[in-house]
Amino acid sequence: MKINTRQFGEIEIDEHKIINIPLGIPGFRDKKKYVLLQKEETVPFLVFQCMDDSDLSFVVLDPVKIIPEYTIEKKDIEKTVSWDLDRDEISCFVIVTIPNGKPEKMTANFMAPLVINNKKKEGLQLILQNSSYSHQYQLLK
Repeated sequence: MKINTRQFGEIEIDEHKIINIPLGIPGFRDKKKYVLLQKEETVPFLVFQCMDDSDLSFVVLDPVKIIPEYTIEKKDIEKTVSWDLDRDEISCFVIVTIPNGKPEKMTANFMAPLVINNKKKEGLQLILQNSSYSHQYQLLK
């Protein structure tokens, strides 16, 4: 399947890589299908591209690249979805905000990670309650 994107232009997407977000992402509840994209020159950053809206994408990052001890409590995920967390492979990403013209001020939201069940190709944005993590963690200090 081909899609048009702002960052990558027209690209071919393997339909098996599409991630369904049944609850949507806060602020974009009606957008349900996404795919993770990466270019070698942007590592460790990825793009979480919306399939429903070619203009909607999020820069994301594996949180352990910044905070190696970053963890999410299993009970926090189980409150929201009924995945078999002992058998399913789970990935986690944080959304990065890069202020226009000020990349040195980029932050990441460690309080609301994207959690993806790789086996089911399903995900959600998990809002952590009573978290010690910041929603505006400064990436460049």
